[in-house]
Amino acid sequence: MTTREYPTGESAGLPQQPEIPLQLRAVMNGIPAMVAYWDKDLRNRMANASYCDWFGTTAEALHGTHMRDLVSAEILAANQPHVARVLTGEPQKFDRTLTDRTGRTRYTHIAYAPDTVDGEVRGFFVLITDITERVQAERHQQRDMDRYRTLARSIPGVFVLLFDSDLRYLIAEGQELEAFGYRSADMEGRLLHDALETGLADELEPRYRAALAGQEVSWTRTIGDRTYGLTARPVFSDDDAAGMVVAMDVTERLQQERTWAALHEIATAVARSEAPADIAGQVASIVRSLFDVDSAAVTRVTGPTSAEIVAMAPIRPPTLSRKHIFSANDSSATVRVAVTGQPALVTYCPDGGTASEQMLAGGFRSSAAAPIRVNGSLWGVIALTSKSPTGLTRAMLDRLAQFAELVEIAIGNAEARASLEQQASTDALSGLPNRRALEERLAKETALAQSQGTKLSAIVLDIDHFKKVNDSFGHPAGDVVIVEVAARLRQVARQGEIVARVGGEEFVWLLPGSTGAEAVQAAERARAAIASAPFGEVGTVTISAGVCELREAGQRTLLGCADRALYTAKDGGRNRSYRYGNDADEAATEASRPAPEAEAALKARRA
Repeated sequence: MTTREYPTGESAGLPQQPEIPLQLRAVMNGIPAMVAYWDKDLRNRMANASYCDWFGTTAEALHGTHMRDLVSAEILAANQPHVARVLTGEPQKFDRTLTDRTGRTRYTHIAYAPDTVDGEVRGFFVLITDITERVQAERHQQRDMDRYRTLARSIPGVFVLLFDSDLRYLIAEGQELEAFGYRSADMEGRLLHDALETGLADELEPRYRAALAGQEVSWTRTIGDRTYGLTARPVFSDDDAAGMVVAMDVTERLQQERTWAALHEIATAVARSEAPADIAGQVASIVRSLFDVDSAAVTRVTGPTSAEIVAMAPIRPPTLSRKHIFSANDSSATVRVAVTGQPALVTYCPDGGTASEQMLAGGFRSSAAAPIRVNGSLWGVIALTSKSPTGLTRAMLDRLAQFAELVEIAIGNAEARASLEQQASTDALSGLPNRRALEERLAKETALAQSQGTKLSAIVLDIDHFKKVNDSFGHPAGDVVIVEVAARLRQVARQGEIVARVGGEEFVWLLPGSTGAEAVQAAERARAAIASAPFGEVGTVTISAGVCELREAGQRTLLGCADRALYTAKDGGRNRSYRYGNDADEAATEASRPAPEAEAALKARRA
């Protein structure tokens, strides 16, 4: 960069300020930065208005001033290497923290450009840009990102992804990230389609874009034997749009829910006084599905060296005898448990005894088994078998042992069945969880939703005109309606949800992970299922439903608000669903709601 020569004069021993053309002055003053020119002796020759304002001076007063008289000795010393290099013709760029004339600390970017004429450096231009806002924004963003990292690292079973509007990963952090086959270093700073394999990237892109558009999207993914719940949501910021994915290992929760559902199913069979062999068959079928194995069996120990298969799922192969006479050295998981009374995990071998040979002939390669005790004594064994030598693990054996402890009462006598019914809290007539089970589950799901910010909705359902059913057809017919309504509700409910009978003709349906809108759709499915076929001589039966989402309940209870919505549905003509929170209808409902002392009379009218 070169400068034009201007005529100069002398005044008080210093060169006069060059006469700068008005057009050039206007250009310099219009630049949104501080601009000045210093000669090779480090004396100022010109400066724009922003430069002068920063230092609290004027162009006339600054002209001819040495740099040491303008900045501190510390700053001058720090700048000296850059000055030396620019006077050799080498442009300089660097950042510097400065204090302006008001005492405020400012962050600046400084550029020195040499002024060369005929190969000689006469001086240099200084361009100072105030980058304080940018630096502060970057530091704020860095603090936020550090918080995300700390959060992701501190929570077991979680990983967090933060991405910008270009779908570039800003953060990929968390203990579970490597379970998906990725590392932070392989993702951060890279675009979605560069960081992930094509199929996965294509699957995720619409969810990411939905999050950037302000939506929240949830889904699950199974990796190996683990299941993850993932949620993509927007990250609100003053800067560009960003999104975040939080993934949580929900394997244990899903396993607990499936176990709870399995125990409930078994307890229902016990409550209906089904035969022990039938209950054992149900246990075998449930365990096979619960552990996703090739086969499961319940075996009764009939003597010190004998056992009998009571039930097997899917079916007992023809190569396997129902009754076994074994020796203490047989390498069968069932025999190991029968001999030691302790859980066992084995891989079958050709010389492992009769039971082992028969299992190998049926194509099975490994087995896990746990004891079933009744009244403190070994009653039998519950076993899993796999056609893979590595298809069963120690973790599966531990789960099986825990499950066996829970079901062993069901395979005992009538007193044991009664104890299991109390433990599982099943309504005897409908086979659904009762009020006690509902309250326990509601407390857990509410705490979980509040602590993790997940969705939770409830539906309160009531059979319309049920009193007329009892009056017209008798209470036995009413009981049949209750049982069939419960069966149809169970069919429309999804895994992880709970439908409970809380008294009379009233049911409650909890929907973890569902919004109010989704719960309304579920209520409509239930209405359609109930009305889809007549109930014998009773004919067509309808239900009314009240829906509420936890976050919309405010200071009220979730079930209380759902019940208010049910009241509105009943008051609106029955055979309909209503969602709590419709302000106009809710106000009318609240105004028409009777005093507590009139509630009993209203209950009768609603029936």
